[in-house]
Amino acid sequence: MHTPPPIDLDLLAFFNRPGTPWLDGVMEAASNRWVLIAAAVLCGIYIWRKSPHGLFAAVLFGVAIGAADLISVRLVKPQVERVRPCKADPKHVAFPIGCGAGQSFPSSHASDTAAAAAVFAWAVPKVSPVFIALTIVVGISRVYLGVHWPTDVLAGWALGAAVGVGLLLLNRLRYAAVRS
Repeated sequence: MHTPPPIDLDLLAFFNRPGTPWLDGVMEAASNRWVLIAAAVLCGIYIWRKSPHGLFAAVLFGVAIGAADLISVRLVKPQVERVRPCKADPKHVAFPIGCGAGQSFPSSHASDTAAAAAVFAWAVPKVSPVFIALTIVVGISRVYLGVHWPTDVLAGWALGAAVGVGLLLLNRLRYAAVRS
């Protein structure tokens, strides 16, 4: 097994401290698939109703989440095959909600929320700080709960942001092609 870099060990030791009931609840909710799906649906509806780009922006929001998840889970994770911290060191890493299936790198939760945040910021920029804060909380929750190394989350954020921005750039090309 590959030894994680010191920054991963230090940040994991700092953030992986479950045991405060209210904070455990927040972090568990931030990592819960069904909570995140419900939040994505509500955000999609909000984007549709409030964005000047309407339904197109809501669809792009969903496509960004799906594309980031697909790239993370089907392309990157199988190539990297990084073991989750809760499996690598179960004696020292707390994982109150279970260890999770599959590989660790990158965090799909982080990539999905970062892709969504990129589109959300374009679609409804006035409230984008709220979604960016949610993205940060989701990423931290993955380390707090012991299921990801900090660099998994950072890579997930970078991947997701690239997917979201890439889709937005493709959208701009669509408009450029229409103008020609």
